[in-house]
Amino acid sequence: MCAKKIKSKKWQKRPSKSGLPPGSHVYTGQNTATIPEMEVFSYNTDFCHRNTGNTQNIIPATQEGKLWVNINGLSDVDLIKIICEKFGVHILYQEDILNVYQRPKLEEEDAYLFATFKSLSWNEDASQIEEEQISMVLFKDIVLTFQEKPGDNLNQLREKLQTEGSVIREKGSDYLFYRILDITVDEYFDLLEKLGDYLEKTEDEVLNSPGEEQLMKIQNSKKDIMVIRKYIYPMRDLMAKLVTSEHFLIDSKTKKYFKDVQDHTIQIMENTETYRDINYSLKDIYLNSMSQEMNRIMKILTIISTFFIPLTFIVGVYGMNFRHMPELEWVHGYYLVWIIMLIIVIGLSIWFKRKHWF
Repeated sequence: MCAKKIKSKKWQKRPSKSGLPPGSHVYTGQNTATIPEMEVFSYNTDFCHRNTGNTQNIIPATQEGKLWVNINGLSDVDLIKIICEKFGVHILYQEDILNVYQRPKLEEEDAYLFATFKSLSWNEDASQIEEEQISMVLFKDIVLTFQEKPGDNLNQLREKLQTEGSVIREKGSDYLFYRILDITVDEYFDLLEKLGDYLEKTEDEVLNSPGEEQLMKIQNSKKDIMVIRKYIYPMRDLMAKLVTSEHFLIDSKTKKYFKDVQDHTIQIMENTETYRDINYSLKDIYLNSMSQEMNRIMKILTIISTFFIPLTFIVGVYGMNFRHMPELEWVHGYYLVWIIMLIIVIGLSIWFKRKHWF
């Protein structure tokens, strides 16, 4: 079976928004085929109701308790616009929700908080990072989440919301806001662990059998690390802003939870820098391994050439066309030349062995 050829990762081409006025509703992502689906949790200490669909009609007309509205998929621009206008989200933040190439950030308004950040996961089949933008809007007793595509790691939140007596039901919406951030940051830890295993495997391959495939893996790992660094640094700033925020929507008791997530982002940053150094060293190891392999090949070729230099000299001398060469008349001259050449080969072999050249 042929080995799978590792290709270099290409940067994703962004759809252009050049020339459009601020606040233009344009979805810039690639996931245009998926029909957005909504799920709405209406919950309190005593109850939790869950509704799903793909229209705004599943949002309760009157709010009882707290509300979590989650939208999976951003391709239906009109639906996103209607939901945002229903809850009073500014038009510029609506644009940020649809622009999936946003830098992670937190914005504070009088009535709500707006946050956008990246969820990263590891694709086992392609051995690369997959990105997804998540935007959140926190109101009093309301959380809106906008996810780029279906499928997430929030099932544990859904289960907790539907479990009687759970902490999420008892605490305010800012705690749900924190839990979504915490789960997203925890994904970074899982991602780094898998990336570390990938680097360790690549290091073994580089040491044992360096080749073009291993060099491509090193380059791909470099791009993966750049992606993590690109999003974890602003994520740390986002968490720091939440920790120091005086906004009325952030309860003082919840700030210690945000501080814990902030500590996690710092730890992820440190681990990312460590893996970046490891990846740099892998390239050095690859170059050194290739250099050693080349030196080994040149050494073998040099030893072979050394064996043939005296032999070539002997056959060259007796290959000359002089008429008077005494040795040419010897009866056993042919066998004698062979004996001499064998003695030279054996002698050189013993000498090289004593020098530990092979």
